[in-house]
Amino acid sequence: MNPAPKERPVYRHVIVKRRGYVDPVASPEDLRRLRQQVEADSPIDDDLKHLFVADTLRQTMKKVMAWAGHGDVDVEASSEGINPEATFGEADAMKMRGGEREKVGYKPQEGYIVSKINTNQVPGGRNEPLPSEPTMLVHPGFDHADDANAEYMRCALQLQEMIRDYSDRKFLLMEPMMRAGVTLVTVCITPITAAPRADVGLELYCEFHQTTRFGFVDTEGFEVYSEVGDYPYAPPSDMDLLMMMKTRDELGITISATRPTRE
Repeated sequence: MNPAPKERPVYRHVIVKRRGYVDPVASPEDLRRLRQQVEADSPIDDDLKHLFVADTLRQTMKKVMAWAGHGDVDVEASSEGINPEATFGEADAMKMRGGEREKVGYKPQEGYIVSKINTNQVPGGRNEPLPSEPTMLVHPGFDHADDANAEYMRCALQLQEMIRDYSDRKFLLMEPMMRAGVTLVTVCITPITAAPRADVGLELYCEFHQTTRFGFVDTEGFEVYSEVGDYPYAPPSDMDLLMMMKTRDELGITISATRPTRE
C-alpha cells in the first residue's frame, strides 16, 4: 500500500533570475551617435540628452577636497577654471595667505552614461543587495546509466523536490491564514546543474537566496522563472554528458585515438 502523499503548505513562491550588477543604458549605436554629436559640437538629440553629463567631477571634487582637509572651500565647474589636479594647490595657497577662503573653479570634465548599477537584487525590497553566501543543495547523481539523459532528468526532478521541501519548511509553522499573505522569493544564482564527479559520473547542485515578503511582490526588472515554485534546471549537452560518463583512462584512450599522427 502506497503511503498517502504529504500535505504541502499553500503559498505563493516566485523564482527569479539573478540580475546583473550592471545594466547597459543605451545601445552601442546610440552611444556612437552621441559621441559624434558632442565631438562635432552640434545639438544633442532629445533621446540622447539623458546620457550626456557636462560635469562628471562635481561630487568627486567635493569629496576629495574634504578628504584633503579643504572641506570649507567651495568648488564649482567653470570654463575658465584651473585643472582639477591643481585645486589642492590653490586651496593650500589660500590657506597660507590667510583671510577668507575663496571659491575655486575647475575645468569640468564631460562624460557619457553607459551603464547603471543594479542596487536592488531581491524583488520586493528597496535597494537590497544579495547576501554574501548563497544556499546550496546537492544531489549525489549517478555514475552509470543505460540512458544518461533520462537519469539526469530523474535526478533533477528529485533535486526540485528537495528544493520544494526546503522551501515548505519556512511555512510549516505558520498559521494557514498567515501563509496567504506571504510570498516566498527565491533568487536563482545557479539553476539545477550537472557537475562531473572526481572519478566518473556526475552530481547535481543548485545555488539560491530565499526571503519571505508580506503581501504581493512586484517583480518588475527581474526575469521570472516561475510564480509557482518550479526551480529551473540546465541539462548538460550530449557531449558534456558523454564525457562525464567516462573515466580518466577512457578519456585518455579516446583523445589518443582521435589525435592526428605525424608521418
